[in-house]
Amino acid sequence: MKKLKIVLPILISCLFLYLAARNLDFVKTGRVFLSINYLYLFISFLATVIAFVIRVIRWQAILSPIKKMGIFVLSSSFLIGLMVNNILPARIGELARAYVLGEKEKVSKSLIFATIVLERILDTLSVFAILACLLFISPIPEDIKKAGLFIFGVCLLILIFLSLLKTHKSWMIKRVERISLKLSKIVESFSEGLSALSSKKRFLLISFYSILSWLITGLSIHFLLLSIGITLGLHIAYFVLVMTVIGVMIPAAPGYIGTYHYFCILALQIAGQDKALAASFSILSYLISFIPTTLAGIVCLFLEGLSLSKILTLKK
Repeated sequence: MKKLKIVLPILISCLFLYLAARNLDFVKTGRVFLSINYLYLFISFLATVIAFVIRVIRWQAILSPIKKMGIFVLSSSFLIGLMVNNILPARIGELARAYVLGEKEKVSKSLIFATIVLERILDTLSVFAILACLLFISPIPEDIKKAGLFIFGVCLLILIFLSLLKTHKSWMIKRVERISLKLSKIVESFSEGLSALSSKKRFLLISFYSILSWLITGLSIHFLLLSIGITLGLHIAYFVLVMTVIGVMIPAAPGYIGTYHYFCILALQIAGQDKALAASFSILSYLISFIPTTLAGIVCLFLEGLSLSKILTLKK
């Protein structure tokens, strides 16, 4: 079973890499990198950094009822989590983030992990809210529309469940106890990390941060498209954003390799773009997001006095 969990994502990545590379003009794809507009590239990277900072500030707001924590401490844990997801299997980056911050701040890792789950739900809702807006601006393939609305609905239901867990904690825990006493203790600990849901003002603030960070990420994609000469409208950048988010939800090898590239190329092809140019963009955007976060995460891991072998043994 363990081997299957490792092998299957790799096979999925290989499949999507094949689909991305099929009938691709590699010479034309490589030639695009000779004419990059570095001003647009810098603006894109700057927007990515700003979006990251907003996400860290949002995490600080979510954690504030539990403990006040500094931006630099949170940034370090955040970057380590991103780095781990980039290079290690099973997407344990979120566990790594909870572990590093929990150890450093002496806070329950289950509490921190709950805030990360809340983050992911808000991120997904924000991205698919953008998809809902795109439905009024440009034609979206029916399959993508259905998938997006389904994922949006699932996340909304999870958010409602978490809200009930926070507002009707005792009632929910008693119901879980009937299934498993051990599970009820985990749920009780987990619920403490959802303190942000108990304040409407705080919840609106973190929701605002979520939407803002993704809007800026869309701008980053827009300027990255411009950097290689793709002058499609701003709404296409947000369509690429939605498609890549769908892509990275599929279980794959570390760093979402293959799934990210295929869905990125597919989005631009749907928008009428040449596959070679779309492939160039998928490679460039991947490198821009993958290399800086991986290197920064490794530096933070070193500064925290940790190692990858330690991360691999993590337990919440």
